[in-house]
Amino acid sequence: DLCRARGGDVTAFDRASGKELWSVDLADLPVNEDKRSARLSGGLVSRYGKLFLGSENGQVYALDEKDGAVLWQTNVPGEVVASPAVEDGRVVVLTTSGRLVALDTDEGKLQWTLSEEQPPLTLRSTGSPVITNGAVLYGRADGKVGIALLSNGQPVRQSKVADPRGATELDRMVDVDAAPLIAGDELYAIAYNGQLMARKLMTGDEVWKRKYSGYRDMAVSGDAIVLTDSRSHLFAIDRRNGLELWSNTQLENRSVTAPVVFGDYVVVGDVEGYLYWLDRTDGTIKAMQQLDSSGLYAAPLVDEDVLYVQSRDGKLYALKRP
Repeated sequence: DLCRARGGDVTAFDRASGKELWSVDLADLPVNEDKRSARLSGGLVSRYGKLFLGSENGQVYALDEKDGAVLWQTNVPGEVVASPAVEDGRVVVLTTSGRLVALDTDEGKLQWTLSEEQPPLTLRSTGSPVITNGAVLYGRADGKVGIALLSNGQPVRQSKVADPRGATELDRMVDVDAAPLIAGDELYAIAYNGQLMARKLMTGDEVWKRKYSGYRDMAVSGDAIVLTDSRSHLFAIDRRNGLELWSNTQLENRSVTAPVVFGDYVVVGDVEGYLYWLDRTDGTIKAMQQLDSSGLYAAPLVDEDVLYVQSRDGKLYALKRP
C-alpha cells in the first residue's frame, strides 16, 4: 500500500493499480478542532503494521496500516516538519524548537526528550533523524550533527559540520537540515551556508570536507553522493575522497527537490511541476516532463521499478522505469 497526507487527509492506495484502499481525515480529531487543519508535514513511516507521522500542530500520530484507524496521538513540544525515525519500539521526532523526542510505538508514551539550544535565526525546516546501531543521529541548527542513545536519549557525541560566520544572523545560519546520510562505515552531513563533510561513524574522525551548501536530503549512487545545493545546482561527489564527479547548474533557482537515484538516472522535481531525468554517470539531463502545474515539492519515492511522485495539490503519480 502507498499513502499520502495533505491538510489532514491520509489515503492509502494499492501500489499496482492506484485504487484507493482507505482514507481518514485527521483534521476531524478533537485535538485539531481549534486549528486551521491537521497541518500534516514531513513524510509517513511504515513499521510494525503502523503508519507514523507528525504535524505542525505538534502532534505525532500512529495509524493502523490496514484501515487508517488512529491508534494513538501524542503532543510534543514544537512543530514536527520532518518524517519520524522508527526502530526498536521507539518513534523519534525532531521538532523545530530543537527538541529530540522519543515515544514508544505501542501507545505513544513519552520515553525521553533531549533539548538543544537554538541560534537566534534558523531555517524553519528540520531533517529527519536517523537511527543506526542503537543510536539516533540528527542535524542541529548550530551546524552540528548530534548522536544520542536510542534507549535513553543520553548524548554520545556531536560532530561539527559548519561554523557560523559573517556579520549578520542571516549569514551565520548553518542549519543541518538534510538528514544525516550513512553509507558503509561513514556518516555524511551537509549544512546550509556551510560544507559537506564525511566522518567515520564509530569514532567521529573527519575523513574529508568540501564547500557545498544545502538543506535537502542527499542520495547515494554507488560510490557517489548526489546532492541538490541551495541554488538548485546538482552535484555528484565521490564519497571516498570528496572529489566532484559532475555538476549540473541548468536548474538554478527552480527550487528542485532532493534527488533520488532510479535505475540509470538521478531524478528531481521542481516548483513548476517538471520532473527531470539526469544521467547518473555525468549529470546531463536526458528527459524532462511536466507532471503537474501545482508544483513538486517532495522528493520522488522509489519502490523497486516504480517511481511515485506527489504534487503540491495532492495528486499521486506512478511512473515506470524507462
